[in-house]
Amino acid sequence: MVNQLNFNECTAICNFDYLPDGLEAKYNRYEPDNQPHLIPREFLGELFEPYQLPEHTQQWILHGIEAIEADAVLLHFTQFLVHDMCTVRNRCDETYYTNMTPGCMKEYGDLYSFLLLLACVSPSLEMLQERSVPKAYYVPIPHQPLKVQLEKMVLHGDSKVHDFPWVMNFYTCSIFLFDRFYFIPYRFEDSFTMFRHANTHEVIALRHAGEEFRSDGQRNGINDVYDAQGSFTSEWQENDIFVIANRINPMGFVEKEATPILKAEWTPVLQQGDTLLGFHIPSGPGYTPDRVKNSMAMAIKFYDQYFPELSIRGFWSASWLYDTRLSLVLDNEKSNIVHVQRQFYNYPTMEGDGMLRYEAFGDWKADPALSSGEWTTSLQKAAAAYMKTGARFNTLSMIVLREEIQKIGMMPYITDSDIEAFRRTVDSHLKGS
Repeated sequence: MVNQLNFNECTAICNFDYLPDGLEAKYNRYEPDNQPHLIPREFLGELFEPYQLPEHTQQWILHGIEAIEADAVLLHFTQFLVHDMCTVRNRCDETYYTNMTPGCMKEYGDLYSFLLLLACVSPSLEMLQERSVPKAYYVPIPHQPLKVQLEKMVLHGDSKVHDFPWVMNFYTCSIFLFDRFYFIPYRFEDSFTMFRHANTHEVIALRHAGEEFRSDGQRNGINDVYDAQGSFTSEWQENDIFVIANRINPMGFVEKEATPILKAEWTPVLQQGDTLLGFHIPSGPGYTPDRVKNSMAMAIKFYDQYFPELSIRGFWSASWLYDTRLSLVLDNEKSNIVHVQRQFYNYPTMEGDGMLRYEAFGDWKADPALSSGEWTTSLQKAAAAYMKTGARFNTLSMIVLREEIQKIGMMPYITDSDIEAFRRTVDSHLKGS
């Protein structure tokens, strides 16, 4: 009977405070297995044992699960959500999952988001087992956020899930740690195409048409800073023989003068819709080119073997750490931040310096240019001094194609002339250039 309810009927009964867009089409394709339990009890037992959870915490979790299972419609819809969430990352589906609470769940509703994530673990582990992935790769993954979550529940009675979209990667066993860095599938959709030269193997990224940039090659309006006099709009001219477009300098800015390439000599190697591996940087030591190279090599080998259908083209990431303006204020010979960003093909985004403010100064809205605080690290001091001149930092993205992994450490994309062009161009919008 429950299986016959359509999407709108189910959601009306469950009365969620939030649901992602685009679920109805997925629900209509869903084929339920009609399992009576949301989470296998033997799995719960295995889960509780290593954490030595007190009895009252175990009962709290168990009663929350039973409350979901006692409501046939809520159980059915929750099982649908679990089914979708367990594969959404590997499908590079952009469905935005975050905390949700069903209004029909009068008791234990505050537990629902955690239990939804918890229900993803067992089927996710089974899917990896079916792919013959060695257990060492995936058994520890869900315990990264689970340990923190259970400690909060035991010590503070707090069941809220912090940063649901991020920890979902772990509960669904979609993210993997190789040596120093995390990796997860990512669909490339940015507005440029990368080409490789047939003879020299040089890589060039050409921006698509119709985007407005300041004279410094950053997006016009980033950090609410506009360039009324020197801005330009990217162009793309193409026929059977050539492409003429604005090159992205791998130091992270778009060049104002268009660059022509002959299509007979250059082959597209990255286009919108291609699959990359998202590259994530946990805190701690070891942020070096060698560790990046080793981690990327391990990741490519793993995905080629166990997820061959993904056809991984390389790697993508976005971070304040890739802002090449940092090379203006840090010691280029000693800084690992500079050493690592020089191994990437960096490019501008619409994200400003909020991430740097948070990571370096502890607040997304921190204004070190106005603060009289005592900065202690060399990065804080250098960044604050730079911002006091009226300049701003940016969040950049990067690409590393799989063919360049073994060249990491040798600056596979950035040349001396690129660095010189960056130094001539950077902050030109502030100089009236």
